[in-house]
Amino acid sequence: MTASTNRKPIKNPGSIFSNIHALIQQSKNILIVISRPVDPDTVGTAFALEWLLTLASKQVHVVSFTRIPSNMADFPCIRRVDAAGTDSFSFSPYNLIILIDGSSWDQFFGRNWKQTLKKFPASKIINLDHHDPGQIQMAVPERCLVAETSSTAQLLFDYFIRPFNLKLPPEIAHYLYLALLYDTRMFKNEMFPGMYLFAHDLLTLGADHLKAVDKSYDLKEIDFTVWAVEHTEFIPALQLTMLVIDAGLNIELQKKLGENWMDFDGLYKETIERQIKGYNYGIILIDNMDGTIRFGWRTRNFGNYISIAEVAHRAGFSAGGHRNAGGGSFDGTIEHAKTSFLQEIRRALNIET
Repeated sequence: MTASTNRKPIKNPGSIFSNIHALIQQSKNILIVISRPVDPDTVGTAFALEWLLTLASKQVHVVSFTRIPSNMADFPCIRRVDAAGTDSFSFSPYNLIILIDGSSWDQFFGRNWKQTLKKFPASKIINLDHHDPGQIQMAVPERCLVAETSSTAQLLFDYFIRPFNLKLPPEIAHYLYLALLYDTRMFKNEMFPGMYLFAHDLLTLGADHLKAVDKSYDLKEIDFTVWAVEHTEFIPALQLTMLVIDAGLNIELQKKLGENWMDFDGLYKETIERQIKGYNYGIILIDNMDGTIRFGWRTRNFGNYISIAEVAHRAGFSAGGHRNAGGGSFDGTIEHAKTSFLQEIRRALNIET
């Protein structure tokens, strides 16, 4: 995934790191929360941070308040992540709550994030991330270390590990290498300063490249991709592919692939959404059947294309992530979501309706 070229650089990252470092030193019990979507970057970074904090004699707990998807089942030691619910979880034992690889509250605490935030003071929050800055940085900017890097894994390494000459165990280096490969799409995305040096350092420390790149697809990914192509609308005038999954199609997919069918959309996103000739933008709209619409996009990495996040914001969506990949939501019907988005992308491309 690629960061937006329009994002504003973080102010005084060294000062913010010093502030975060001091807060960590003063704390004994630390909670690490991974983000949604649960992917190798958030998990690998969380495990590396857990190792680092444990080395400093901290009590550390890694938790996910969202379901671990089936496509993460093969990530090493994934079962060490405590899958919990925010309603019954006690935040009181923790001096710090570190949010990994996300810019919005709902990525960490779900749809009821406002209620969850009432359970602890904002002064406990630290955010480590490489996405476009969002509502978390707006709320606690002095405790958000956000930088344009290949991955949150690289941010952790650049600020917390390399300057202190720490030697990672091979398994931790491998976790970070998995994170790097995932977020760069195996180096297909935009290059960031230090990205290849980061990879070299991890391989030197024992990351297993051949094991890391040995990727297999679940057959359900093939089934979903075939189904999705048949239901995708190709709009050449907008250079856009659009997959709209209304309540009826959502139920159809649950019967076909299971309740968690969205675990199997990765192949479709990687191929159809941004690698079809003549189509530079790929959109998915999914009716959650609760009054909200799930929204996701992919765009080509090369070329001067419009920002889908900016289009989505103007159309009434909440949206975040990178310029070339991200997601969000829409309150309302799927018909309204589709109409609003198409109206705004036409305006952005200067195409009359």
